[in-house]
Amino acid sequence: MNALIICPADRLAVSFLADRVPLALAPVLGRSLLDLALAHLAELGARHVLVLATDRPEKVRAAVWHGEAWGLKVEVHPEQRELTVEEARAKYQPKGPEGWLPAPNDIVLLDRLPGGERSLFDNYAHWFEAVRDSMTDAVEDRIAMREFAPGVYVGLRSQISQSARLEPPCWIGNHTWIGSGAKIGPNTVVETGCYVDHHAEVAESFIGPDTYVGALTDVRESLAWGHGLLKWKSGVFTEVTDDFLLCDLASRAKPQRRRASLAGKAVAMLALALTWPVPLVAWLRNRGSGKPLLVAQTAVRAPLKTDGRPMETYRYYELAGVGGLWKRWPELLCIARGDVAWVGNRPLTPAQARTLTDEHERLWLSVPPGLFSLADTMNCANSFNEEAKIHASFYAVQRSWRKDIGIMRQILKRPEIDK
Repeated sequence: MNALIICPADRLAVSFLADRVPLALAPVLGRSLLDLALAHLAELGARHVLVLATDRPEKVRAAVWHGEAWGLKVEVHPEQRELTVEEARAKYQPKGPEGWLPAPNDIVLLDRLPGGERSLFDNYAHWFEAVRDSMTDAVEDRIAMREFAPGVYVGLRSQISQSARLEPPCWIGNHTWIGSGAKIGPNTVVETGCYVDHHAEVAESFIGPDTYVGALTDVRESLAWGHGLLKWKSGVFTEVTDDFLLCDLASRAKPQRRRASLAGKAVAMLALALTWPVPLVAWLRNRGSGKPLLVAQTAVRAPLKTDGRPMETYRYYELAGVGGLWKRWPELLCIARGDVAWVGNRPLTPAQARTLTDEHERLWLSVPPGLFSLADTMNCANSFNEEAKIHASFYAVQRSWRKDIGIMRQILKRPEIDK
């Protein structure tokens, strides 16, 4: 059976939703609007679906490919303008309705959720209310989505601080991190890949995919996506220029910088000279154990020139006989040689690097390995888990000399970190 989908073109009333993706690919609780429509047509018995796309058809084609994910044959046809249902029926059903799904599912204008009656794109309030009201029904077809508490839905590989407060109804998508003291809800959707920092508050709002909400930031009755903040009741829009309040985590990581400046190397040499008793203490504690004083480790790093060159491997050592950060003492030599930075992401072994499955996780390797890391300040530096991956990805996007200084200050106040 055949079916046809008309992707919406420009809708001035909801232009903010189309800034990053065509409206057909607008996120709806972890899936796109087009994804939901294709799945619905497949359930109705469609086997071949023609998708008419006016706005960025190349992105629509990349999202659906040939339709294998839905068990369909999908073709994407660019159109100069958005056709009406009647125009599409006259153009693409010249031989009549035979072989097509029964109306109205033969020609679908993608301006509402499958089975829904409310238009999504009349204004932002309609769109927000439709997404909010579909939370309960959406759980059934979202893989690994679970009801964390009554009316609170949490996705796969999301990390939520024990001190965070979640007020129903609220939806937290896959690969999302909610910091300590944060408050989410009520009537809130936090989409896939977001990072809500400590003591932020989000209520009556929608947070778009891969968006960072900064510490102590208060988002209410808004749509927040990347740097954009829009009040869904009034339509008032603000571009937030401060990355520490709101920003896009999906933007490309900043270019590689030098692993250690001349000043950084000099400081490392000075630190080696001032802390020379550390290896002596380690040797005294380690003698008689039968274990080597220096434990060799192999790690990978991106080359300084990333013009298609493969990942580099290098060797560093950890000091046996001491705990906490002191076991990293030999890495000061790596800084002095220019192999690593003072602050970066902690080194990964080749085996660990191969398990980074998507672009978001591979941001770990987009910055130089460092003696100290953001994960150190979160007490998960020795872990290679989802929380550590989120911290590493966040640092890769947000790194700056100010953030590096803040990390150094926190670590030097707590040398017992990572025992």
